[in-house]
Amino acid sequence: MTGEAAGAPELPGLTIEQTGALRRFARLKAGAVFMEQGMGKSRVAVELANHRARAGRVDAVLWVAPYSVLSTVQAEVERWGCDVPVRYLGYQTLSQSDRAYLDTLTWAKTRKLLIVADESSFIKNGWSKRHQRMLELRRHAAYALALNGTPLTRDLWDVKRQMDWLHPKILGTSDRQFSYRYFTLIERADPDRGRRAWFKVYEPNVAHLRGLMERYIFEARLDIGLPEAELEVSHEAGAATRAAYEAERDEFFAAWERYGEEIALYRMLGNLKKTAACCPAKCASVAERVEGQHTIVFCQYRAEQAAISAALTGDHLVMSGATPARERAEIFARFRKERLPLLITYNTGSFGLNLQHVASAHLASLPFDFGQVEQARSRIRRLGQKNALVYTTHTSDLGIDALVARNLGKKEWLAQLMRREIDPSGIL
Repeated sequence: MTGEAAGAPELPGLTIEQTGALRRFARLKAGAVFMEQGMGKSRVAVELANHRARAGRVDAVLWVAPYSVLSTVQAEVERWGCDVPVRYLGYQTLSQSDRAYLDTLTWAKTRKLLIVADESSFIKNGWSKRHQRMLELRRHAAYALALNGTPLTRDLWDVKRQMDWLHPKILGTSDRQFSYRYFTLIERADPDRGRRAWFKVYEPNVAHLRGLMERYIFEARLDIGLPEAELEVSHEAGAATRAAYEAERDEFFAAWERYGEEIALYRMLGNLKKTAACCPAKCASVAERVEGQHTIVFCQYRAEQAAISAALTGDHLVMSGATPARERAEIFARFRKERLPLLITYNTGSFGLNLQHVASAHLASLPFDFGQVEQARSRIRRLGQKNALVYTTHTSDLGIDALVARNLGKKEWLAQLMRREIDPSGIL
């Protein structure tokens, strides 16, 4: 993590932000580039690799990214030209294939390596196999770089995991120390279920946290110089959906009163969210608003996507994780030429797409994760965009959507928000 003597190279064609990032990290062995999509994070990584390769400090790059964007990343790296071999690995492959992981680990041990964690929010779960394997690969790399559009997608733990992956000395705190330094323990007596406790961010110490990280991060927001508008549309849920929603909610409250089990909370949150998102009446209302528009519509669930598709009377495009790669290319080719709505799932379309030929995006339902919202908007909010942008968020009039919106505003984990606000007569 110590500094190096060589300064940043002066390169033509770099933006001010890219130059700033390159200068920041030319003397460091670890760093995080938090730049919005379309600002050229990939080129920063390539130029840093080239800078270190010319000094004889790097002879290979391991680039880990979401599987769905690996082809886009590879095209970007080839476009800018990396002076050393680059090995590409998907996060999904890393966690699911022991063989691929062990093969990559063996390879990494014999290299002077720069490891790149592209979309580094994918390693925010500290106990996951993906995170643990990324930590092991990092131990065998001389240099590490995290790339992401936003440092915070859920709560302060996102930052902790990413900084610890870069180097544990950046923050220099264990999980327990981190909890008590940057959070306050809140306790509340409950006459029925005993004491409740949770941690809330301690705002006065956030500046201290930022101070520890400041040297190792570079943040920049894209200024496209165009007007941007945000619209919110609330749709009335149908009677059948409302009845199913209330039955699920009441069943949860009964279980919570009896057992207070955390698993019941997580299950109920997921079930209520899906019930609200897939409401036929709400999906038909969304379809009415996007009919005939050249727009991209982000959906959380395949069932939600299918309901909106069924309600559309005109031609439209549909793509999900099950869509073959060849068919996806055909869909995008049509979408660039024809004024059609494209229905796409968040996990399929929130990373790596350049859709600056479209000026509007609809979020058919809000995901739990703030990062997914930011990624979705960034598909159209890119350099090269020539039109004013409009983002439309669709919600139902059911309580879960209001809770999710509050959660995204506070960037807290929804379950934590729910734990202290659960009340059968409350917002749900």
